[in-house]
Amino acid sequence: MNFTKTLIVAAMLVLATAGQSLAELKVVTTISDLARIAEAVGGDDVEVSTLCPGPRDPHYLPAKPSLSRKLAKADLLCYNGLELEIGWLSLLLDKARNPRIKPGGQGDMDCSNALEHILDVPDGNVDRSMGDIHALGNPHYTLNPENAVLVARAMSRRMGELDPQNEADYTERAEVFAREVTTRLPHWHDQLAEARSKSIIIYHQHWNYFTHWQGLNVVGEIENRPGIAPSPRHVKGIIDRGNDLDGVIVIAAQWDHLEVAREVAERIGVPLTILPGYSGAQEGTDDYFAFIDRLCTRVAEAAPPAVKE
Repeated sequence: MNFTKTLIVAAMLVLATAGQSLAELKVVTTISDLARIAEAVGGDDVEVSTLCPGPRDPHYLPAKPSLSRKLAKADLLCYNGLELEIGWLSLLLDKARNPRIKPGGQGDMDCSNALEHILDVPDGNVDRSMGDIHALGNPHYTLNPENAVLVARAMSRRMGELDPQNEADYTERAEVFAREVTTRLPHWHDQLAEARSKSIIIYHQHWNYFTHWQGLNVVGEIENRPGIAPSPRHVKGIIDRGNDLDGVIVIAAQWDHLEVAREVAERIGVPLTILPGYSGAQEGTDDYFAFIDRLCTRVAEAAPPAVKE
């Protein structure tokens, strides 16, 4: 009987050890777009959670203790970088006390390092009078799916370093993600053919990677200083400019000052196009590809073909 119990205990130890070797890599991302990319690359080999859900503006996330507890268990932290999380991530990391994901640790991953080109890097000195400007450049790079491919491949390399047993699977899944983007690019491009003949007014520079990727003509920003409500004089100037143009599209995210954005659109005589800022920000956009589909579809709908005389 004692021998039987010993065998049972030994078998349980073997199973427990095997379970540890096959345990999922715990990945925490700061924003939902990175979470969707991490899920695509990691598959069943990772457990992914995110700190800032899609409907929230990641510039202003409260540093809640529950978020530090997520970070305390993480093997890999994938963050956006370019100072998007500057107001809260360092506070959460201090409280998490997790050496694996501290700056310089093996589980510390600034996803912006995967980029080949960063938009809107300011010239000269940056000061607070310019608003919440990002000194390192525009951080909203996941709105261009070609950047998402670069991030996916970088994630696969880091996941492979942390979990060599599944390295080949991470690499293959990143390439599947890349092929899916490549397959969809022509459709996304064709969808916005008419929109490229229009004039785009955006509320915030959040949309610059999307408009740059699609070759859209941005003629003005309602929020002329990031994070600061626009002055009546500036708003009037944007409205006057819009009224001088044909075929205007006004774009805002759900967390922007929509009353101002609506005023601009109404006085120009066009509908306001409210887009999801990140995947999961609107119903039906939880998947990264569904998110990009929604952006393209909504902008295309706001740009009906010109009437032939």
